[in-house]
Amino acid sequence: MTRPLPALIASAVLLAGCAERPLAPAEAARLHVDCRGQPSASPTVILESGAFGSAADWDLVLDDLARGGRACAYDRAGIGRSPPRTGGAGVAVIAGELRGLLDEMGERRPVILVGHSNGALYVETFAALWPERVAGLVYVNGVNSDALDHPDLIGDLATERRLASLAAFGGNVGLSSQVSNALTRVSGFSGKGADRKRLDLADRDVLRVARDEDWAVIDGLKVARGLGGSPAAIPTAVVAGSADPDAALARSWKAAEEAPARRAMRQLILDVPGSTHTSPLVRDRGYVVQAVDWLRAIAGPG
Repeated sequence: MTRPLPALIASAVLLAGCAERPLAPAEAARLHVDCRGQPSASPTVILESGAFGSAADWDLVLDDLARGGRACAYDRAGIGRSPPRTGGAGVAVIAGELRGLLDEMGERRPVILVGHSNGALYVETFAALWPERVAGLVYVNGVNSDALDHPDLIGDLATERRLASLAAFGGNVGLSSQVSNALTRVSGFSGKGADRKRLDLADRDVLRVARDEDWAVIDGLKVARGLGGSPAAIPTAVVAGSADPDAALARSWKAAEEAPARRAMRQLILDVPGSTHTSPLVRDRGYVVQAVDWLRAIAGPG
């Protein structure tokens, strides 16, 4: 299947042993952001991680993208090095937090948004709310509002919600480090990015925030659809694949993942043979670079 996150969370727990709110106030502490590469005529690339993810997930991709311009990944509020989130974890809230971060970073030109897994839902919501600030979209094995058209996908996401609660439970009973180590290991990350991810998730409060974000996803699909989804006028690329592409669930995910690009006026769909859910961030990250380079070429000089 394309999206084995429930299996990742379940493995983490076993290995360990066991409403929207207003935008954040201007005086809130700045979210942690990791930017690499030099500003150029191309748009800045902003990378949004998925469930139980942080900027560390993008460590290798950041180095690759930095060769062509500025690329940044960030920790959502309450995750990793970012300050706590004081309210709910709805998708519009998270999109608003990203808008505030871009303002603080001085990003006045449209940016390229790249979302992995649940992170695709956040960038879809951002694009629906502020299309003038988006030069292009990349969905990487991405969850988006088209999942609403597939009952089996909603069932898959509901299973993920239950397993996310198990991961948070592990943190509540003193197993945060073990859950973090297991999540990092089964994701296939290595090196300094993996070390950073272990630290980012090794805290019970962070695991609770990640659980709350995951619990808000199904309702978030409805929010994004109500906003109209990602506008067709925004060039859109999809990077997706499965280790078992003939499975019924994988076919449903493929249809939903590709739908935003198929509606876009300018589109690119990259199939990743034998992909795992996280391999486009590691082994298969060349596909992400190809998608971003395509959007950089479309955008041209700022």
